[in-house]
Amino acid sequence: MMPDHILFAQAAALLLALLCTALAQLLSVRLCWCGVVGSLFLGLAVGLVALIAGAALVSIQWNDSLSDNLALGAANFVLFVCCWYFYFHFINIGEASLRIRVLREVAENPGRPIEGVLAVYNVSEVVRIRIKRLVGDGQLVETAGVYQPGAPRMVLVAKAFAVLRWLLLDKLPDQPSLPR
Repeated sequence: MMPDHILFAQAAALLLALLCTALAQLLSVRLCWCGVVGSLFLGLAVGLVALIAGAALVSIQWNDSLSDNLALGAANFVLFVCCWYFYFHFINIGEASLRIRVLREVAENPGRPIEGVLAVYNVSEVVRIRIKRLVGDGQLVETAGVYQPGAPRMVLVAKAFAVLRWLLLDKLPDQPSLPR
């Protein structure tokens, strides 16, 4: 059985890594170093470095067995990635959810007729704003009015989510046919 002080120290290392993740993400997005998605991945990288450093310090301090350190490190890594995944989607839903934006708009302007909400959030406007943000983040590249995928990592992320949707929901993503 592992002593409680080592478990507490490993838990503290995990919490410190999560705090470093959030701080790095918040600072980078506020100081305009990168877009929202870039700031989330920067936070992930900073948090992983903090997690590894914290786990190393704990193992050096108490010089526990290698197998215990590896097991705790693996558990902390899994917990860290799960927490980051939650954080990623928490930020993402606030940015991308039309439902939340409409509710926020109505809450800020109670009694506004539906036409006013539709004027701000019609499909064309939402797509235009989304494309502008994707271009700004480097996820799409526009050349002479033609869009191409930008950052290959986001194409991989989109494909990974399509596979997850298929695995978990048995649904293939809708593939509307766009005019060329």
